[in-house]
Amino acid sequence: MKWHKILMASAVIFTTSMATSNVQANSQVQTVIDETYVQPDYVLGYSLTEEQKATTLNLLGYNSQDQQLKTMTTSAFAQIMNVADDPSLQLYSSVKIQKLGSSGTLKVNIVTPENITKVTENMYRNAAVTLGIEKAEITVASPIAVTGESALAGIYYSLEQNGAEIATENKELAQEELSTLANIAAENQDKENFDADKLNVALTDIKQAVADGGSSLTKQDIEEIVNNTLTNYGLNTSMTSSQITLIVNFALNLSKSGVITDAAFKSTLSSLKDSIVAEAGSLFDQVNLNFDANASIEESKNFLANIWQQIIAFFRNLIN
Repeated sequence: MKWHKILMASAVIFTTSMATSNVQANSQVQTVIDETYVQPDYVLGYSLTEEQKATTLNLLGYNSQDQQLKTMTTSAFAQIMNVADDPSLQLYSSVKIQKLGSSGTLKVNIVTPENITKVTENMYRNAAVTLGIEKAEITVASPIAVTGESALAGIYYSLEQNGAEIATENKELAQEELSTLANIAAENQDKENFDADKLNVALTDIKQAVADGGSSLTKQDIEEIVNNTLTNYGLNTSMTSSQITLIVNFALNLSKSGVITDAAFKSTLSSLKDSIVAEAGSLFDQVNLNFDANASIEESKNFLANIWQQIIAFFRNLIN
């Protein structure tokens, strides 16, 4: 009995230390932004010509007083994205990151929206939260038409060059999230019942529910969270089953990660949701913004449990 208690106590201490380690690792990203980004940091795409660099820097608001410029090379991109280095890769998306005051929130400004063809500001914001950013102002620009997906790699590069230690799973999840959101939005842009902002807000709720449920969530639980949330936002009729599966897979990967242990993760998601809704005008007027996906799972489990108890009681009565 004594050894049993010792082992249990040791397990609790080990689990607590692991959780604390994850929280510190994730929160460290924001600490680096707050302490290191005294001046804005700029990361330029490798493929820009000298003329395009000048144009891009002007769009990003660069001046000679700011710190030294960085360039996202194909080798740096390959290392960050864990892919083979391809010298023919075209990298044009460029970013500026600057810190905000304590009352600031997470902002993304695409100054060349006509040239960022697949990724919206809110998609970048959602992915940045998954990456571990709580508050910062990110500006994205490209002198020619590009999808905009490589700009996220520029954000990673800037953070890591300034001392942030970003877990591989954070980077992989953020990239998976951005790619999933961008592809689904592109495939559904002409559908009447689809809206990219609704999908972004739905995803904040899904991520919130996954963080609340933790690693104990089953695949079935996550499927219910995703399906019920998409239905709440009226997206279930416009999205295909394969698109919904992509969201489920992302949420399942998220549930198994240390990202959800970040103490600020849920509060940052809540702020992002409120910001998107506030900027969207009347878009969410007919939507239940207080929808709780986890509550619907508990109701479903309780309903099934009640049925099971009724079945047991029925057969007990027959025996008696």
